[in-house]
Amino acid sequence: MYLPNELYDAKVLITVKTYPLPSSDYGEVVCTAGLLDGSKWVRIYPILFSKYSKDEKFPKYSWIKVNLVKHPSDDRLESYMPKLGVDEPLHFLDRIQTDDAWAARKDYILKEVFVSIKDLIHLSQSENRSLGTLKPLEILDFIIEDSDREWKPQWANRLRQMKMFDPTLPGAARNQLPIRKVPFTFKYRFITQGDARPRELSIHDWEIGMLYWECLRRTDGG
Repeated sequence: MYLPNELYDAKVLITVKTYPLPSSDYGEVVCTAGLLDGSKWVRIYPILFSKYSKDEKFPKYSWIKVNLVKHPSDDRLESYMPKLGVDEPLHFLDRIQTDDAWAARKDYILKEVFVSIKDLIHLSQSENRSLGTLKPLEILDFIIEDSDREWKPQWANRLRQMKMFDPTLPGAARNQLPIRKVPFTFKYRFITQGDARPRELSIHDWEIGMLYWECLRRTDGG
Protein backbone atom coordinates (compact mmCIF):
# COMPACT_ATOMS: atom_id res chain seq x y z
CA MET A 1 0.00 0.00 0.00
CA TYR A 2 1.32 3.43 -0.98
CA LEU A 3 -0.52 5.29 1.83
CA PRO A 4 -3.57 4.63 4.05
CA ASN A 5 -7.00 5.63 2.74
CA GLU A 6 -7.37 8.22 5.50
CA LEU A 7 -4.66 10.55 6.73
CA TYR A 8 -5.45 12.46 9.93
CA ASP A 9 -3.49 15.60 10.73
CA ALA A 10 -1.45 15.05 7.58
CA LYS A 11 1.53 17.39 7.49
CA VAL A 12 2.28 18.25 3.87
CA LEU A 13 4.98 20.42 2.35
CA ILE A 14 3.20 22.08 -0.58
CA THR A 15 5.44 22.26 -3.66
CA VAL A 16 2.81 22.52 -6.43
CA LYS A 17 -0.10 24.92 -6.72
CA THR A 18 -2.02 25.49 -9.94
CA TYR A 19 -3.63 28.64 -11.27
CA PRO A 20 -7.33 28.54 -10.30
CA LEU A 21 -9.54 26.62 -12.70
CA PRO A 22 -13.34 26.42 -13.06
CA SER A 23 -15.25 23.59 -11.45
CA SER A 24 -18.96 23.01 -11.96
CA ASP A 25 -19.24 21.68 -8.40
CA TYR A 26 -17.07 24.03 -6.35
CA GLY A 27 -16.35 27.23 -8.28
CA GLU A 28 -12.73 28.35 -8.48
CA VAL A 29 -10.45 25.61 -7.27
CA VAL A 30 -6.74 24.92 -7.22
CA CYS A 31 -5.00 21.58 -7.37
CA THR A 32 -2.04 21.25 -5.03
CA ALA A 33 0.60 18.62 -4.47
CA GLY A 34 3.41 18.14 -2.03
CA LEU A 35 5.32 15.77 0.19
CA LEU A 36 3.62 14.08 3.12
CA ASP A 37 5.96 14.46 6.10
CA GLY A 38 8.49 15.66 3.54
CA SER A 39 8.66 12.20 1.99
CA LYS A 40 5.84 10.70 -0.11
CA TRP A 41 4.01 12.63 -2.82
CA VAL A 42 0.33 13.48 -2.36
CA ARG A 43 -2.06 15.40 -4.59
CA ILE A 44 -4.77 17.42 -2.82
CA TYR A 45 -7.91 18.43 -4.73
CA PRO A 46 -10.16 20.39 -4.50
CA ILE A 47 -9.08 23.42 -2.51
CA LEU A 48 -11.37 26.41 -2.80
CA PHE A 49 -9.47 29.41 -4.18
CA SER A 50 -11.58 32.11 -2.52
CA LYS A 51 -10.98 30.65 0.95
CA TYR A 52 -7.40 29.46 0.94
CA SER A 53 -5.29 30.39 -2.04
CA LYS A 54 -4.19 34.00 -1.64
CA ASP A 55 -0.42 34.17 -1.77
CA GLU A 56 -0.08 35.74 1.64
CA LYS A 57 -1.98 32.79 3.17
CA PHE A 58 -0.85 29.88 1.10
CA PRO A 59 2.55 30.27 -0.62
CA LYS A 60 4.35 27.29 -2.05
CA TYR A 61 6.85 25.55 0.21
CA SER A 62 4.50 26.02 3.13
CA TRP A 63 3.82 23.26 5.61
CA ILE A 64 0.09 22.67 6.09
CA LYS A 65 -1.87 20.32 8.32
CA VAL A 66 -5.13 18.83 7.07
CA ASN A 67 -7.28 15.69 7.31
CA LEU A 68 -7.27 13.80 4.01
CA VAL A 69 -9.13 10.87 2.46
CA LYS A 70 -8.41 8.97 -0.73
CA HIS A 71 -10.08 10.75 -3.64
CA PRO A 72 -13.17 8.74 -4.65
CA SER A 73 -13.02 9.61 -8.36
CA ASP A 74 -9.26 9.55 -8.93
CA ASP A 75 -7.55 6.17 -8.65
CA ARG A 76 -4.00 7.52 -8.89
CA LEU A 77 -2.18 6.45 -5.72
CA GLU A 78 -1.22 9.96 -4.63
CA SER A 79 -4.67 11.57 -5.08
CA TYR A 80 -6.46 12.68 -1.92
CA MET A 81 -9.05 15.26 -1.00
CA PRO A 82 -9.72 17.19 2.19
CA LYS A 83 -11.91 14.98 4.41
CA LEU A 84 -14.80 17.46 4.47
CA GLY A 85 -14.24 18.63 0.91
CA VAL A 86 -13.85 22.37 0.47
CA ASP A 87 -15.17 22.88 4.02
CA GLU A 88 -12.25 21.06 5.62
CA PRO A 89 -10.01 23.55 7.46
CA LEU A 90 -6.39 23.78 6.39
CA HIS A 91 -3.95 24.78 9.09
CA PHE A 92 -0.99 26.73 7.78
CA LEU A 93 2.21 26.16 9.67
CA ASP A 94 5.59 27.64 8.73
CA ARG A 95 7.25 28.14 5.37
CA ILE A 96 10.67 27.06 4.10
CA GLN A 97 12.44 30.19 2.90
CA THR A 98 15.30 30.62 0.40
CA ASP A 99 17.86 32.24 2.69
CA ASP A 100 20.27 29.36 2.06
CA ALA A 101 20.05 29.49 -1.75
CA TRP A 102 17.26 26.91 -1.84
CA ALA A 103 19.29 24.28 0.03
CA ALA A 104 16.51 23.51 2.53
CA ARG A 105 13.92 23.16 -0.24
CA LYS A 106 16.26 21.01 -2.32
CA ASP A 107 16.64 18.61 0.60
CA TYR A 108 13.01 17.64 0.03
CA ILE A 109 12.32 17.98 -3.69
CA LEU A 110 15.58 16.41 -4.88
CA LYS A 111 15.39 13.24 -2.80
CA GLU A 112 14.15 11.29 -5.82
CA VAL A 113 14.90 12.76 -9.25
CA PHE A 114 14.01 11.24 -12.61
CA VAL A 115 16.15 12.12 -15.62
CA SER A 116 14.02 10.20 -18.12
CA ILE A 117 10.31 10.82 -18.59
CA LYS A 118 10.07 7.22 -19.77
CA ASP A 119 10.82 6.13 -16.20
CA LEU A 120 7.94 8.26 -14.92
CA ILE A 121 5.63 6.80 -17.56
CA HIS A 122 6.68 3.28 -16.56
CA LEU A 123 6.01 4.11 -12.91
CA SER A 124 2.56 5.36 -13.86
CA GLN A 125 1.78 2.21 -15.82
CA SER A 126 3.21 -0.26 -13.33
CA GLU A 127 2.27 1.34 -9.98
CA ASN A 128 -0.31 3.99 -10.95
CA ARG A 129 1.89 6.73 -9.53
CA SER A 130 1.75 10.09 -11.25
CA LEU A 131 3.97 12.58 -9.41
CA GLY A 132 7.71 13.06 -9.34
CA THR A 133 10.61 15.44 -9.82
CA LEU A 134 11.89 15.44 -13.41
CA LYS A 135 15.23 16.93 -14.46
CA PRO A 136 15.41 17.37 -18.27
CA LEU A 137 18.66 17.08 -20.15
CA GLU A 138 17.83 20.37 -21.84
CA ILE A 139 14.95 22.85 -22.02
CA LEU A 140 14.72 23.73 -25.69
CA ASP A 141 12.00 26.35 -25.80
CA PHE A 142 9.30 28.23 -23.92
CA ILE A 143 6.13 28.25 -26.02
CA ILE A 144 3.30 30.80 -25.86
CA GLU A 145 0.04 30.04 -27.66
CA ASP A 146 -3.16 32.08 -27.88
CA SER A 147 -6.09 30.87 -25.79
CA ASP A 148 -9.62 32.06 -25.03
CA ARG A 149 -9.54 35.48 -23.46
CA GLU A 150 -12.47 34.92 -21.12
CA TRP A 151 -13.98 32.05 -19.17
CA LYS A 152 -17.05 30.51 -20.73
CA PRO A 153 -20.06 32.73 -19.87
CA GLN A 154 -22.08 29.88 -18.37
CA TRP A 155 -19.27 29.07 -15.96
CA ALA A 156 -18.69 32.70 -14.96
CA ASN A 157 -22.41 33.18 -14.28
CA ARG A 158 -22.60 29.98 -12.25
CA LEU A 159 -19.62 31.03 -10.19
CA ARG A 160 -21.18 34.39 -9.35
CA GLN A 161 -24.36 32.63 -8.19
CA MET A 162 -22.42 30.11 -6.11
CA LYS A 163 -20.48 32.86 -4.36
CA MET A 164 -23.55 35.01 -3.79
CA PHE A 165 -25.39 32.28 -1.89
CA ASP A 166 -22.45 30.67 -0.08
CA PRO A 167 -22.88 31.50 3.64
CA THR A 168 -19.37 30.29 4.47
CA LEU A 169 -17.73 33.05 2.42
CA PRO A 170 -17.07 36.50 3.89
CA GLY A 171 -19.20 39.26 2.39
CA ALA A 172 -16.36 40.67 0.26
CA ALA A 173 -15.62 37.27 -1.25
CA ARG A 174 -19.27 36.76 -2.22
CA ASN A 175 -19.18 39.85 -4.42
CA GLN A 176 -15.74 39.16 -5.83
CA LEU A 177 -15.50 38.76 -9.60
CA PRO A 178 -14.06 35.52 -10.99
CA ILE A 179 -10.30 35.50 -11.22
CA ARG A 180 -9.18 36.68 -14.63
CA LYS A 181 -8.43 34.07 -17.23
CA VAL A 182 -4.89 34.11 -18.62
CA PRO A 183 -5.44 34.43 -22.40
CA PHE A 184 -2.46 32.28 -23.32
CA THR A 185 -1.27 28.71 -22.94
CA PHE A 186 2.35 28.26 -21.83
CA LYS A 187 4.46 25.18 -22.50
CA TYR A 188 7.98 23.88 -22.11
CA ARG A 189 9.63 22.02 -24.95
CA PHE A 190 12.40 19.81 -23.59
CA ILE A 191 14.28 16.57 -23.95
CA THR A 192 15.06 13.96 -21.31
CA GLN A 193 17.48 11.08 -21.23
CA GLY A 194 16.64 8.46 -23.86
CA ASP A 195 14.25 10.67 -25.85
CA ALA A 196 14.41 10.42 -29.63
CA ARG A 197 12.55 13.70 -30.07
CA PRO A 198 11.53 16.71 -27.95
CA ARG A 199 8.50 16.63 -25.70
CA GLU A 200 6.04 19.37 -24.71
CA LEU A 201 4.22 19.85 -21.44
CA SER A 202 1.79 22.62 -20.51
CA ILE A 203 2.54 24.83 -17.50
CA HIS A 204 -0.37 25.28 -15.09
CA ASP A 205 1.52 26.72 -12.13
CA TRP A 206 0.21 29.54 -9.99
CA GLU A 207 3.40 31.51 -10.67
CA ILE A 208 3.01 31.56 -14.46
CA GLY A 209 -0.42 33.18 -14.14
CA MET A 210 0.72 35.71 -11.55
CA LEU A 211 3.84 36.53 -13.60
CA TYR A 212 1.69 37.26 -16.65
CA TRP A 213 -0.50 39.72 -14.76
CA GLU A 214 2.49 41.36 -13.09
CA CYS A 215 4.27 41.85 -16.42
CA LEU A 216 1.09 43.29 -17.88
CA ARG A 217 0.78 45.70 -14.95
CA ARG A 218 4.39 46.84 -15.26
CA THR A 219 3.92 47.66 -18.94
CA ASP A 220 0.63 49.49 -18.27
CA GLY A 221 -1.30 46.79 -20.07
CA GLY A 222 -3.54 45.74 -17.20
